[in-house]
Amino acid sequence: MAVLSPPQPNYLLSLLKADCSNKPIAQRCHDLVKAMEDYSPKELQVVFPWLVENVFGSLDGSVVGWNLRFLYSRTHPTDFNTVSEFLDPGGPMMRLVYRLQAEDYKYEFPISYLPGPVRASIQEGVLPDCPLYHNKLHFPLVGMSALSLSFNPFEYYLLNFAIHLIAPRSFPVGHISTSDSAYFILVDRYLNYFLPMEGSVPPAPFISGCGAVSPPAPRAQTVPFTSYTGPHTSLLKRHISHQPSVTTDPAAQEIWRSEMLLQIFVEMWLHHYSLELYQKMQSPQAKLEVLRYRLGVCSTPYSTTTLPAHGTFHTYQEPFTPTEEHVLTVRLLIKHLHSFSCCLSGPETPGPSSSAHPHTNSPLEDFKRLAIPRFVQHKFYVFLQH
Repeated sequence: MAVLSPPQPNYLLSLLKADCSNKPIAQRCHDLVKAMEDYSPKELQVVFPWLVENVFGSLDGSVVGWNLRFLYSRTHPTDFNTVSEFLDPGGPMMRLVYRLQAEDYKYEFPISYLPGPVRASIQEGVLPDCPLYHNKLHFPLVGMSALSLSFNPFEYYLLNFAIHLIAPRSFPVGHISTSDSAYFILVDRYLNYFLPMEGSVPPAPFISGCGAVSPPAPRAQTVPFTSYTGPHTSLLKRHISHQPSVTTDPAAQEIWRSEMLLQIFVEMWLHHYSLELYQKMQSPQAKLEVLRYRLGVCSTPYSTTTLPAHGTFHTYQEPFTPTEEHVLTVRLLIKHLHSFSCCLSGPETPGPSSSAHPHTNSPLEDFKRLAIPRFVQHKFYVFLQH
């Protein structure tokens, strides 16, 4: 009996699209789980961007997605439970993310859908002071309008998850998302999973044939960009970069997911402010770089691209006002971070007996101490100015 070759990726994508257009959401989740189990990462990596858009909606708001912000257990208990299980941090969707992560696939994300201050900064050639954006710029052959960032599957998924809160959506009049929506519940689950009060972050699943899912390898930046405050070393690199691989602490290998989740939530939810506040946050180094652009004497090489349009900082305005739902979600984030930062298992400073019984902080403990001052404090203060 002849062995049939597996369907081509475009066939799988067409099949899933057809199923999702005429089946209830519970059946869709069941079919998606089966496809994730039956097909290889090579076949599924083509489906992944469509699947993310189908769940969270398109970045421009034209595709609503699964309406996570308006899905409640009290009105649609079956759909609520099915979707919550499917998107749970330990559920099928995240297992797919880890499978693709192990294969080192990359996905493009247009900078035009990033928060206004980030977008304006990158268009000026100044990278925000956040490792999330470093070494990920993808330049078009001409111009700067089509700039995009290249993210790994974990980053790409969480970016779309976070932007779902603030992306424009068309909903029936009178619909108000509350703290018992599927989206709000999932945010709480992700915070508790990746920023645990007690214990450590659950390890990423072991991928057969590929080993454990490891932190993304650093990528060389093809075109140099200026950073707000110069190089920024992640907590992960600080813990494992100088250790032999055979003795690397597994906990240090795992906190990259916690660090990335926090960076994405903060950047997407808190990085919104007016022109005046935006300019105040620029370091002297960044301001000098902008001045050099405007004077036409910037020495930063842009290879085959043209220089960013002058005056982006000058003309940038963001009429941003957070919704009540946005504020509630930020409140949940800050409240969780406060508890997360206070749950430390070891002394912050050496005690009298430290020489006899030295205490070595784990990577997660150090992350707890530094998470708020390093990633959150400044942006949250500015967010409160709205």
